[in-house]
Amino acid sequence: MHEEYMMDASNIENYPGLQNIVTAVLDDMDVSYQALDTEYIVLRLSAGSGILSCQIHTEDEEGWRCLTITVAAPSYVPKTRFGEVSEWIVRRNYTLRVGAYYLDHGDGEVQYRISALLGDSLATPEIVQANLITALEMMDRAVPEVMAIAFGDQPPLQVITEADKIDADSDTAADGPLQ
Repeated sequence: MHEEYMMDASNIENYPGLQNIVTAVLDDMDVSYQALDTEYIVLRLSAGSGILSCQIHTEDEEGWRCLTITVAAPSYVPKTRFGEVSEWIVRRNYTLRVGAYYLDHGDGEVQYRISALLGDSLATPEIVQANLITALEMMDRAVPEVMAIAFGDQPPLQVITEADKIDADSDTAADGPLQ
């Protein structure tokens, strides 16, 4: 998945603001999006696990930039399963290298969020793209596990153990951000 989205644009002068860098990346990836204002971009993408909603928040300040990408699962967790899904989140977050999963206890939405604090020299299309692809892949890979817990009767540890075994047996798992 990573190779098909690699960008040619690396001249930072062409993308003066972080939001401009993000929109250039999305344009290069041929992804439809909506810029809500000077800091927020929203988009929806079809993935293997369903339609993922994504919100990108950019902040430009003197000498630094902050990029936060939040991807939401396509379904909401029933309140009766909040405890089990919360356990899954704690177990998964413990081993993550970047980002974290969250459960909104108000409506049951599960999200993956990744943030990057970037200096001016680090705010490149390649860094933005790597963070975006990581966030999308992390949620896409998590949705089947979350749904098995939220709408099935499997305990979180069993779901994680089975998913990790499938990943270990799969040649493509080594290409993803979980490895």
